[in-house]
Amino acid sequence: MEKHISTGLVALLFAVLLTFFISAPVLAADLRSEDTVTIASGEVVDDDLYIAGSTIIIDGIVNGDLWAVGSTITVNGEVKGSIVAAGQTVSINGNVAHAARLAGETVNINGDVSGDLIVFGSQASIANKAKIGGDFLFGAGNVRIGGLVEGDVKGGGGEVTISNGVKGDIELKVDNLAVTSTADVGGDLTYTSENEADIQSGAEVGGKTTHNVPEIKKPAPFSGIGGKVVGFLMALVTGIIIILIVPRRSASIADSIRSKPWTSLGWGAVILFATPVAAIMVCITVIGVPVGLIALALYAIAIYISQVFVGLFIGRWIIVRSREVESKAIMVGALALGLVILSLLRLIPYLGFWIGLAIALFGLGAVLVSATRLRTEAQ
Repeated sequence: MEKHISTGLVALLFAVLLTFFISAPVLAADLRSEDTVTIASGEVVDDDLYIAGSTIIIDGIVNGDLWAVGSTITVNGEVKGSIVAAGQTVSINGNVAHAARLAGETVNINGDVSGDLIVFGSQASIANKAKIGGDFLFGAGNVRIGGLVEGDVKGGGGEVTISNGVKGDIELKVDNLAVTSTADVGGDLTYTSENEADIQSGAEVGGKTTHNVPEIKKPAPFSGIGGKVVGFLMALVTGIIIILIVPRRSASIADSIRSKPWTSLGWGAVILFATPVAAIMVCITVIGVPVGLIALALYAIAIYISQVFVGLFIGRWIIVRSREVESKAIMVGALALGLVILSLLRLIPYLGFWIGLAIALFGLGAVLVSATRLRTEAQ
């Protein structure tokens, strides 16, 4: 009976992937997943490129879009489409013909990005020789804008330094803002901060400079704790139901994260990043609107459920040291332990986003990896 019921466990992802078959451009892709993935100098990739690995190096040319998830991502070559990348360290040393959307603990831009640049991370730096052809949007702890930005600059951060030209407006919410003597702002400079900006002598601001002091609101006692507890309990109940219905399939998915982490990560990246693009493309046609909306709804559900399998993996990895995890009761205990650990990790400043991203990537990918493995074993 579990075999029939467990089929529904992967139905969400299969329904999401159905959107790919309706959207042909998404299917024209090159998928690569290894510990180290290198696109050598002189190599040309004519399709969109999806990569998952610990170390990713792009020295060649990608004629489509680049989607990359890994620990260290370095782009020295040329990407003639857009880049979407998430990793511990992301470095763009080459040229990007369109937009770049990057997330990482450290993000370095040393090349040219012809479109918009969107960055989320702990530290972000645009080198003096770099140029951003569109807007620069960010959310980061420390940001240094040393290169030329031809559009607007908007975002929030801790320490932000501007030392080059910005042709558009600047709108920031920061702790501390420094505008060096070499800065040249063509539009307005508007910033929200408790501290006065350090605008050095020689800096030029073509428009109006406005300093907004943020309103200080006293948070209510224990505010936010109740929501986090409710969220944990909801995830736990969801996981318990899944375990009670399909215990062996749940254990198999959790094991896939351990046995094939990079394969799970790679497929998770494809599902997480490509599904919204495919769904939006499908929604362009009137006939495809229902399919696109259903795919997006299932996509959101699949992301939510992914935390169950990652939590189960973590809990089983800890408990299995002392005993075999076979009974449903022990699996439920392992799930509770894993979800508690994930909840605590999400509370760490600047780390919550990365934990959530990792959960979605590994959880989504592991479902497909497990389904493929079980189908192969059954043949």
